[in-house]
Amino acid sequence: MSKYFTFFLVIIIINSCNKDDNTIPNVPVSFRIQASELGGVGSAIYTQEIYGIRGIIIYHKNSNEYVAYERACSYRPTNDCEVVQLNNDINPSYLTDNCCNSNFLLDDGTPFSGPALLPLKQYNTSFDGTYINVSN
Repeated sequence: MSKYFTFFLVIIIINSCNKDDNTIPNVPVSFRIQASELGGVGSAIYTQEIYGIRGIIIYHKNSNEYVAYERACSYRPTNDCEVVQLNNDINPSYLTDNCCNSNFLLDDGTPFSGPALLPLKQYNTSFDGTYINVSN
C-alpha cells in the first residue's frame, strides 16, 4: 500500500511543478500606417497597445524593408512587467526589456543577452510605397 501511495505522491508532485511558459499568445493583428509616420532608415516607432499583446514596434530596416515585433518579451511574455522597448528613441541600436534585462537585435529580434532564449515574435510586413501593412 505504501508503494502505491509513494508512487502517486511522486506523480502529483511532478505534475504540480510550475513550468515557465514562454509562449506568446496568438492574437489577430492587421493594420497599416503611413510610412511617413516612421521616418528614415534606422528609425522605429511604437504602436498603440491595442495591437498585439503589449503593442508592436515597427523598425525601418532598409529603404523598402520594415520589420514589426511584438513588445511582449519572449521570456515570460504573460508577465505584465515584460515589455520590450527601444534602447534609444532617437537612434535605436537594439531592443531591451528592463524587467528581465534581455536585449534583442533590431534586425531580426534575436536575443543577445539576458535570460530570453527565443527571438521576439515577428509580424508580417509589406510596403506598398505609401503604407506599411502589418499582419499575422
